[in-house]
Amino acid sequence: MSNSTTGGLANANALTTTRSKKESDSPFENVNALAEAAASDRALTPLQAIRIYWRAFTWCLFMCMGALLWGYDTQVGGGLLSVPAFRRDFGSEVDGQYILAASWQSAFNCVSSIGGMFGGLSLGYISDKLGRRGANTVACLISLVGILIQFFTPVHQNGMLLVGKLVNGYALGIYLSLAGTYCAEISPLALRGITTASVNLWVELGQFMSNGVTRGTGERSDVYAYRLPFALQLIFPVLLLLGLPFAPESPWWLVRKGRKEDARRIIARLGGPGVDTNLQLQQIQETIELEDSYAHSAHLIDCFKGTDLRRTMIAIMVFVLQQGSGVVFVIGFSNYFFELAGFADGNAFNLGVGVTAIGVVGNLLAFYTVDRFGRRLIFNLGIAGCTVVLFLIGFIWMSPTQNARWAVAAFTIVYNFIYQTGIGPLGYVIFAEVPSSRLRSKTVGLGIWSNSLCQVVVNIAVPYLVNPDEANLGGYVGFIFGGIAFAGTLWAWYNIPETKDRTVDELDLLFEQQVPARQFAKQNIHQRYRDEI
Repeated sequence: MSNSTTGGLANANALTTTRSKKESDSPFENVNALAEAAASDRALTPLQAIRIYWRAFTWCLFMCMGALLWGYDTQVGGGLLSVPAFRRDFGSEVDGQYILAASWQSAFNCVSSIGGMFGGLSLGYISDKLGRRGANTVACLISLVGILIQFFTPVHQNGMLLVGKLVNGYALGIYLSLAGTYCAEISPLALRGITTASVNLWVELGQFMSNGVTRGTGERSDVYAYRLPFALQLIFPVLLLLGLPFAPESPWWLVRKGRKEDARRIIARLGGPGVDTNLQLQQIQETIELEDSYAHSAHLIDCFKGTDLRRTMIAIMVFVLQQGSGVVFVIGFSNYFFELAGFADGNAFNLGVGVTAIGVVGNLLAFYTVDRFGRRLIFNLGIAGCTVVLFLIGFIWMSPTQNARWAVAAFTIVYNFIYQTGIGPLGYVIFAEVPSSRLRSKTVGLGIWSNSLCQVVVNIAVPYLVNPDEANLGGYVGFIFGGIAFAGTLWAWYNIPETKDRTVDELDLLFEQQVPARQFAKQNIHQRYRDEI
């Protein structure tokens, strides 16, 4: 008997033993119940699921609103570098023009990510204690404090501005981690890909909004050229705080806390009268029992033990590959990059808005492709496409002509379209789907931690690579990130699994059996258990 078969038999026995200790059920009851629930989930198309579970769909979109602030903050850091008033009030005059030193540029762009690292790691503890709604409330209150500090920062008080961005960054890490966790736990299987991918859509909408606001205020000569972009962020924590008292709590969290009747009411509320509430509640209970049969503890260190290590590494690597593929270079510094390429301020702003607008369109397209073609194929094609475009940007930069600069600008837009139809939204889908429910909030937090850490590294490095007073590489940076993306393409081919149409318990079993990533889509896991037993 093969190792995978032995592991499957052991897992099936553990599954039935867990139940038989408590009651005299059939040895196949758990497998049959989970298979029945999976078949029920797969019977719905996304459009049918939206009609039935429109409440769950709406609340997922609402809880993703915090991700908009992440995107807004990420973009506003680079966007304000192209605002003359900001460089005047927080920079220094060099050869008749105001410049913000590369060290301050790096600090402004990476300090939010440093805060996000701590926010992502703390989500597991906060959300396990207070629930998903409680964790979001904490993030909103912290975010309001951070935004107000930024708004009231006096001229040339760079340190105070950094503190504000650090505080807000902590909240952003919670927002972004929580959005993926909530969508994965609230959504039915048919909507899980769309709702988790919408996290990236909110991020992109935040970037688009940031570029639009910077375009509208950036040519002002007073302090409100940059204070207004800070102030507009206040809208979203306030909206979240107003809506959170009415938002449903995750039924997975409620069941783990022993509040099964509360979970039943939430399931009925989210799905309406036509939903089999008992079957869904049983699926959650059986999945939790299955996971507890593998390991009873749910501490952060458990993310790095046994098969959970593989799941954690996938959740981390999708974000490492996002940052390693040059998204900060191409998108985060787009306005400043366009100015360095010789475009006037107005054209640079317009191009920056165009880049993010195309990204929004790409993310909307991903809502169709994520369930039509699956996670693995789209992610692999996306990172391969980004690799090609990055190398093209590097080669085109060899020509000093203005036409070549416009070509680089065009490929910047192409890059963002590929990124936002591929590894951008798919990263959020995969990192929310691969963890076990037992460790989801902690694994997702580690994913955001890795995302923030990589952002810190890249945000420190890019100004020194791009700035005229430093390495002055310009588009040649495409070669650097192109090389990293090529290595990432190879890793993704061997390690990104297909999670489309897989319920939580099925993914648990596939990982426990150590099924290779390329074979996830081919396994009929419940039938396999029946055959083995």
